[in-house]
Amino acid sequence: MIKSKDTDPKAFERYFKDIVKLHYSPANYRDVPDNQGGDFGIECYTISGHAFQCYLPEQTTDIAKLVAAQKAKINKDTKKLSDKKDKLERLFGSTKICRWILATSAHKSAEITAFCAQKSLEIRNLGLNYIDSDFQVLIHTEEDYKLEAEALSKQAYQLNIDFEKHSAEKVESWIDTNLTFLSKLDKKLPKIIGDEEKVKRIKNDLVNKYLDYQNLLNRLLQDWADIYEIIVTSVQHRQNYLETRFLVSPDLLPNEVIKQELQKLDDDLSREIRTLKRTDIELIKWGVVSDWLIRCPLDF
Repeated sequence: MIKSKDTDPKAFERYFKDIVKLHYSPANYRDVPDNQGGDFGIECYTISGHAFQCYLPEQTTDIAKLVAAQKAKINKDTKKLSDKKDKLERLFGSTKICRWILATSAHKSAEITAFCAQKSLEIRNLGLNYIDSDFQVLIHTEEDYKLEAEALSKQAYQLNIDFEKHSAEKVESWIDTNLTFLSKLDKKLPKIIGDEEKVKRIKNDLVNKYLDYQNLLNRLLQDWADIYEIIVTSVQHRQNYLETRFLVSPDLLPNEVIKQELQKLDDDLSREIRTLKRTDIELIKWGVVSDWLIRCPLDF
């Protein structure tokens, strides 16, 4: 299992550094590793004078506690701008820092914005030669970098969901022991496919996708419960709508309706969970169709 940027501080730091690097380009980005010589109160900075400190709060639901924690973090790390003066002079060289940015996962109060404004004035008045006269303390989240976050979600930060996949032999065995459970599917497939020679092959394929889909959901429930809830809610919405369409319009062509609802589900998942791989979205879509064909009592 990969460590989630939403729960692991180091993973969040790597993620936001990648956002910064993508936003400013690698040629304008300077990393500040803390493996040797300690922490300077920043994770990275740019040659345009923007310094970033990453911070993943333990919780974001209690706003008062969130603000208190963020204030404490800002106080602690901006203090290093003066405490580590000699080291920072060497680090920044000719660069003047005009922005010190707390890169965090949530910004929920105007109180923290006002605190940043006061802290900006305080640091400007210290007379540090590497602090610009227009210096500002800011608080940013990934919402301030939507294009970069979107790009990363489709590349390096896609979920790696490790779940068991069924072999053809296991599928055949499962079908043989679940004949009653599959009776509705046996009635529906000939009406959808219209070609008896393909029915058995399609049945095996659908059952395979159904079983893999169940395993994927179980893994998500175990490791990413929030994503599991989003998927289950989206799927239930589409299934309810699908069944309603057949109830009010029994003459609809099943394959056309299913195709349309699959595309809507694809759109929902792509919008709601940007980190899902395309292959996992496809499995979810076909797992949903398989589940619906197996369980739904409607005989179209």
